[in-house]
Amino acid sequence: MAVFSKFLVHLNPKMWLVGDLSPPLSVPTVLSTFIICILGFYIFKWLSGDGNVPIRDSSKNHSWIPIKIASKAWYCSICESFLINGIGVYCDCCGVCADPECVKKANVKLQCKAITSNNEKQLHHWVKGNLPLGAVCCLCNEDCSMEPGLIDYQCCWCQRTVHTSCLSKLPQDCDFGPFRNMIVPPWCVQVARRKGALNKHLLLRGVKDPGWKNWTPLVVVANKKSGNNDGAVVLSEFRKYLNPVQVVDLSSRKPAAALQWAVLLAPKEVWMLVGGGDGTVAWMLTASHKLDLDPEPPLAIVPLGTGNDLSRVLGWGRENPPELDVGEILRNMQEARVAQLDRWKVEITSSRHLGLRIPNKTLYMYNYIGIGVDAQVALNFHKTRDSLFYVFSSRIFNKILYLCFGTQQVVTSVCKNLEQKLEVYLDGKQIDLPELESIVILNIPSWGAGVNLWGLLGNTFGRPSQSYHDGILEVLGIYSSFHIAQLQMGLSTPVKLGQAKTVEVRLKAKSPIQIDGEPWEQHPCMLKVTLVNKCPVLINQTRN
Repeated sequence: MAVFSKFLVHLNPKMWLVGDLSPPLSVPTVLSTFIICILGFYIFKWLSGDGNVPIRDSSKNHSWIPIKIASKAWYCSICESFLINGIGVYCDCCGVCADPECVKKANVKLQCKAITSNNEKQLHHWVKGNLPLGAVCCLCNEDCSMEPGLIDYQCCWCQRTVHTSCLSKLPQDCDFGPFRNMIVPPWCVQVARRKGALNKHLLLRGVKDPGWKNWTPLVVVANKKSGNNDGAVVLSEFRKYLNPVQVVDLSSRKPAAALQWAVLLAPKEVWMLVGGGDGTVAWMLTASHKLDLDPEPPLAIVPLGTGNDLSRVLGWGRENPPELDVGEILRNMQEARVAQLDRWKVEITSSRHLGLRIPNKTLYMYNYIGIGVDAQVALNFHKTRDSLFYVFSSRIFNKILYLCFGTQQVVTSVCKNLEQKLEVYLDGKQIDLPELESIVILNIPSWGAGVNLWGLLGNTFGRPSQSYHDGILEVLGIYSSFHIAQLQMGLSTPVKLGQAKTVEVRLKAKSPIQIDGEPWEQHPCMLKVTLVNKCPVLINQTRN
């Protein structure tokens, strides 16, 4: 009541002084205004999140990010006090931690991990305390951080942990640890700061080979805005293990910025690790092709999307686990082998629409093309995700949306009688189409979040084998949205239309189309799919 009374006084401060207790506004109006103000405050606080913790620009000093409440205890690296409820920040490059009052002191007193240097030897960069759970001393093999407080040390380059008492017995020079051959040492990096820009990025001017045996630098790319903050987690976690300049955020830089590594180090091979869904992976592969890189960098995947079909095929998993294990990913990459993936060119020659000729366009496909009901479901989902009212960003919620839109198509049947709206030619020969709602052109043995459509046919039809590097496409038909649900549960089989090296589709009416999960509505056109070349990808041999 005290808060409410103060609110009334704020509306009419004179009414309590003169004894007039009747406010100029009606009580319901005042109550509704008060409730709206309170709700607005909490909504703003929820959307802004961690707004009371100061975060400095990482280009000025440390790369501060808010501490997430976890099972591990956090201690300030300056005052060594325990951070109650995880209120504070830590540097995702070197691991320094600070409470809100000590951030400025930490920027001045504690040095961050160096991006570049003139010294061709790297000393251990020891950071005191806040060791990971289960840390073991690299010298005596005993557990570290067994007592509360800011104790023991970890090197932010080689990731070794050591007791305070054992620290003096270790050599000063750092060998960069077990993932040495993926790390670009600071003395190999030349950077420059772009002047005259609001966001002053560090630009990569040159990279030299340190001369290590089997050195294959890794470049990690992801969009920090993708998924349920999963992209930001990927970027943050890999900055701890690599030189921070090897980690590129696609929300602020284009793929060409990451692929610049391949240009500067050519003919030395560079490996890419892409955190994202099928659309992000296709974006990187297409950018690599357009830059005409030689050699073209092989690509591995941290799956952050909803479907992740290419990630499944290459053995990198159907989705990223809740707790990202960077060490396991890097170990898997050390054992990975390079394979070739067919790259297909999709030429769309549009017909006149309302008397106007729509510009032709050329796209590239790596996974599959869908025309019809599956593309319509993806299109509805993307429109919803891009709307202002889309606030719940998570895989589970996305899958629920897909289920809802799929169910909607069962009722509405927007893509009914698709066979009357298009003609399909396989290697120049037109094929007869049954009554369908979708046509799928496959390059890989995974579709719709893990369904092996071609494999569902079994051997009853004399099915030839399928491969993602044989220069042949598989073309299948789907009866309806309900048929899609049956296929995902393995209760039905698709319609086999054939295999071909060249696929042409003559679209006679506007229909939804998707290529590698990116949907749109296409006006009448001629769509031609031909093989361009093969692009290198990395196969995770621990799963395949």
